[in-house]
Amino acid sequence: MNIVIVGQGAIGLLCYHRLSQAIINQQGDNLVSLLPSTPTTLSDYLFSEVNDIAKSFPFTMANNQLLASADVIIFCVKSYQVTAAMKAVDHLISDDAVIILTHNGLGTLEEINPRLKPSQCLLALLLTQGAKKVAPYHVKHTGMGHSDLGIIYGTLDSIKQKQLLEHLNKSLKQLSWQENIQQAQWKKLAINCVINPISALNDIENGEVNQKAYQRMTENIISEVVAVATKEGVILSEILLRQLIHNVAKSTNRNTSSMRADVRNKRRTEIEYINGYIHRLGEKHKLTTAMNTQLWLAVKALEDKY
Repeated sequence: MNIVIVGQGAIGLLCYHRLSQAIINQQGDNLVSLLPSTPTTLSDYLFSEVNDIAKSFPFTMANNQLLASADVIIFCVKSYQVTAAMKAVDHLISDDAVIILTHNGLGTLEEINPRLKPSQCLLALLLTQGAKKVAPYHVKHTGMGHSDLGIIYGTLDSIKQKQLLEHLNKSLKQLSWQENIQQAQWKKLAINCVINPISALNDIENGEVNQKAYQRMTENIISEVVAVATKEGVILSEILLRQLIHNVAKSTNRNTSSMRADVRNKRRTEIEYINGYIHRLGEKHKLTTAMNTQLWLAVKALEDKY
C-alpha cells in the first residue's frame, strides 16, 4: 500500500513516523512518503517519544509519481488549509484513491466536495493523540489517545477497508471504525467549541476550563451546539456532552489546546471551522448561537491584532 502524508505539522510528522516505522518489518510493496507544504533539502527528521530523547529518522519525500500511484492520501493540515492543499494535488490523485482528513472542526467537506470524483472515497480520521512540534522537522509525542475513522463521502469496498485498517491499526493503535463517523465528528466539535476558545482567550491550560467561572459559558456553548446539530440531523445529549467535555479537560489538564498555541504563536486559528461553523449553521437554521458567535468574534479579534 502506497500512503502519502500531506503536511509536516505536528500531526503530519506523527502520522508519518508511526506509519513509516510500522511498515519496516512488513512484507509486500508498502511505502509511506511525506509531502511538506514547503520544499526542504533535509533527509531526516527528529522524533521524541513521551519522556524520551529525540532520535533521528530518514524520511521519503513524496513526488508527483508517488502521488499519482497513492492508494491513500492523508491530509494532515489545518481546516483552513484543506481546500488549497487539495487544489494543489487533486489533478494527480487517482480516481480510486482513499483520501483522509485529520483536521479540527467541520465545514471543509462542503468546500472540497466539487473537487471530489464519484469513485473516490473521503474519510475523517479523528485523533486524540498529543503531539508538539519542537522545530520545523522535530515532533514530540505528548500522549496516547483513541482514534476514530469513518466515511464522509463515497464508498469503500470491504477489501480496501480491511487493508487500510490493518495498516493504520499497526501504527496508530486504538483505532476504531465508525459506521456513523458524523456523530463522532460532532462530539469532537462540541469539545473543541468549549476547550479551544476558552483556553485561547484566557491563556489557560485545558484543565482550567473546568473551573466554575466558565461553567455557565460551557453550558450555553453546548446547548447551542446541540440545537444546531439537531437541525442537521445529528442527535446529541447535553448532559453526556457536559460530562465528556469535563472528562477531556481533566484528562488533558496540563495540555495546551491547539487554538491557545496558535494564539500564543500569532498564527491563524481554526475558529472559523469550530465556533464559526456553529454560527453559520445558526444563521442557516435561524437559530440564536449567541455564545458561539461571541467566542468566534473574540478569537477573530485576537487574530486581527497580530
